[in-house]
Amino acid sequence: MTVFNTWWKEHRRDYDAILFDIDGTLIAAKKLLPGADELLAELRREHFPFYLLTNDGNHSTEEKSVLMAKAGLHVSPDEIVSCSMALKQFAEDRALQGKTFFIMGDLGVPCYTERAGLKSTRDTHELDNCAGVIVGEGFYNWHDHIQAVFNFLKKHPERPLVVPNPDSYWPSSKKGEFGIGAGAKARFICGILAEMGIVVEPVYLGKPFQLIYEYTLHLLKERFQLAANLPHERIIMLGDSLQSDIKGANQVGITSGLMLTGITTFEQAEKAEAPLKPDYIFETIG
Repeated sequence: MTVFNTWWKEHRRDYDAILFDIDGTLIAAKKLLPGADELLAELRREHFPFYLLTNDGNHSTEEKSVLMAKAGLHVSPDEIVSCSMALKQFAEDRALQGKTFFIMGDLGVPCYTERAGLKSTRDTHELDNCAGVIVGEGFYNWHDHIQAVFNFLKKHPERPLVVPNPDSYWPSSKKGEFGIGAGAKARFICGILAEMGIVVEPVYLGKPFQLIYEYTLHLLKERFQLAANLPHERIIMLGDSLQSDIKGANQVGITSGLMLTGITTFEQAEKAEAPLKPDYIFETIG
């Protein structure tokens, strides 16, 4: 089985940038994975372009930086791209700046809605006057919020259900347990509505959907002065999820590398069909 750091020494010249997933790739169960800190330190010394691309939409980049430091990996907030950062582009594209959205759960401190020029509320009594719903994560009253949002969308199916993190689940503990993601909660609501003949299509912002990759590629080229026509295959994405990291990279033509340190086994990767098939499989970073 291949270790990424060993492989990278032989193939570095084939690439102009690296994108990393965080949870399950660099950190797992709040613990630093072997070789992750050494690799990022080396990339910084060489001024090699990279970003950490995460579907963690309920922590601001400042909060995520602090959480990673507690696990032993020191990363600057400006080295992180969160799926919720794409809310700004979403609001601009639909001319929604200044509108109020109902928030299920957390969306970071400072809140990503404010950074996107949106107003927010978590009061279900104010839901009917909202321009739409954003599905966050964290600890909140799932019962009351899901029921309220279900009835809101039943009445207003044309109003957007925005889901920064499309993931159904994520590794949440050292015991091998998983947490339920925002994507699963959104699809649960939409599934009930579909049984009633009401079609609501969630607006997904994070991996594997294209918006977050386009946003990240723009940041890469702008910050590191990369060529505007840089071939996407000269960028490699490392992640542990076939459904988000690998599928997302493959869809935009980025080279994909699966890490077996998170939610995917080697057997699952071997059986995967396009567009879930990774270009490379790595046992660990180092």
